[in-house]
Amino acid sequence: MPEPRVLVVGAGPVGLVLACELLRRGIGVRVVDKRTQAPAHSRAAILWPRQLELLRRTGVTPRLVERGHRVDAVAFWSEGKRKGTVRIGTIPDALYPFAVTIPQTATEEILAQRVVELGGTVETGTELLVLSHPDPRDGGPHVSLRGAAGEVTYERFDWVIGADGAHSTVRRLLDVPFAAAPVNVAFGICDAPVEGGPSDRTVHYFWSGAGMIGLAPLREGVYRVAMSLPTAEGPPPPRELFQRLLDERAPGSGTVGEPEWTAAFAVRFGTAGAFRTGSCFLVGDAAHIMSPANGQGMNTGIQDAVNLGWKLAAVIRGEAPDALLDTYETERRAAAVRVTAATGVQTRLGLLGSPWRRRLRDAGVVVADRTRLLRRAAPMFAQLDTSYAPGRTPLLRTRGLRVGDRVPAFVDDGAGWPAARAWPVLDADAWTLLLWPGRSGRAADPGRAGTLAAELPDVHVTDLAPLVSPALQRVLGRAPRFLLVRPDGHLAAHGALGGTATTVDAVLAVLPAAATAATGAGAATAGTAAVAARPPA
Repeated sequence: MPEPRVLVVGAGPVGLVLACELLRRGIGVRVVDKRTQAPAHSRAAILWPRQLELLRRTGVTPRLVERGHRVDAVAFWSEGKRKGTVRIGTIPDALYPFAVTIPQTATEEILAQRVVELGGTVETGTELLVLSHPDPRDGGPHVSLRGAAGEVTYERFDWVIGADGAHSTVRRLLDVPFAAAPVNVAFGICDAPVEGGPSDRTVHYFWSGAGMIGLAPLREGVYRVAMSLPTAEGPPPPRELFQRLLDERAPGSGTVGEPEWTAAFAVRFGTAGAFRTGSCFLVGDAAHIMSPANGQGMNTGIQDAVNLGWKLAAVIRGEAPDALLDTYETERRAAAVRVTAATGVQTRLGLLGSPWRRRLRDAGVVVADRTRLLRRAAPMFAQLDTSYAPGRTPLLRTRGLRVGDRVPAFVDDGAGWPAARAWPVLDADAWTLLLWPGRSGRAADPGRAGTLAAELPDVHVTDLAPLVSPALQRVLGRAPRFLLVRPDGHLAAHGALGGTATTVDAVLAVLPAAATAATGAGAATAGTAAVAARPPA
């Protein structure tokens, strides 16, 4: 592995995913964390379908699925009655039609092992003390690190990534403002056995006039229990408090055994004033914090890591201009704001005090369940609705892909997965050109894929003729066309499938700054931008 050019500060899931993304692309990385051991507890406990897709690229999804616990649905209860259910398995283009609950410590263990397999190391007990000269024109970031034995070293890196959490040292040393707004609510959480608990493949939220409580199965008989509290001050909440509030808010939902651990924390919302400062970046909780409702925080950070990873590797390898890195903040800030707003709404819905507001909420959820509107909400929970297309509204999503949308496709990691046979296969490290024959299901020119591959040696070309199905047609449309897919699985461009020269020209016009085109900044030619803006027929 080459000498480290990138310093990743923070060895939580987000920092480790970013390190893996860089290492597997041949970029030297050094990962440091001031912790000397894994924390006794963690808030994050669920990986949604989109993250399972992305972590397949990293090479760890099979291990996470094997180690974790499958979850198929999220149910909402009020006053002892189930009001509605979001079913993950109803998402038509979910390559993993389920979520996985798994303690964050286990996720970190698997990812750290993958870092080592890729030739990297994780240095625990190493603390960042000083960070200066973030502007590359000043020679790149200079840092001071204190090691586990107390020794202090002064070093220079080309890039520094702050993946060090809500109280980020990197963010503080860069003097990046962070406006975190409290929402006057706290949560108590624990992992504990619950005898007689509810369905072990469903996350349950129980709403009441006294507050809310959630139960998420972690393994057989053991649940993550989360309850709203008036304050996070004082000692960790005892088992008796969890039992009392469970009886009050979800009568008959089981008996809480001795917790493995408990904790309490105040809920805050906030976003960093900048995700990029020169050659330094913020990812995960260092860039944004949100309500723990529905377990979106770590999952959002993983998407940050994947988005930044392929772009930073492309710039370091000389395959893209530095301007590509500016699109990291453009895309991920908008995504984080959307997720933060959604978790805020869910938190407020669970804490309504007024009886008439609660009745109105309950009636709305019942109607949404009966009219299948909750089915439309499933991709939002699963983070499969993540799109970098301007103006895309998840719940009002129309048929057809737009530039910036996620393309339902697999990365072939050799591990095998039944759903992979029904969906396109992408190259985990390169751009992928998909040739879609439309409803005919026949390639108009059987040799076209080979010809295009010869003309575009840096692009993985795939003919989708063998995969034509109603499910894929619903996503890609009925007309023949090409789709250029970014390394992170989002659509960069698409257009009518014409002659070889026309397709090559369209692809080359977009490739140098495809991510910029995907955010609507217009790096492509006018003709390419025009065809890319039209959803597939």
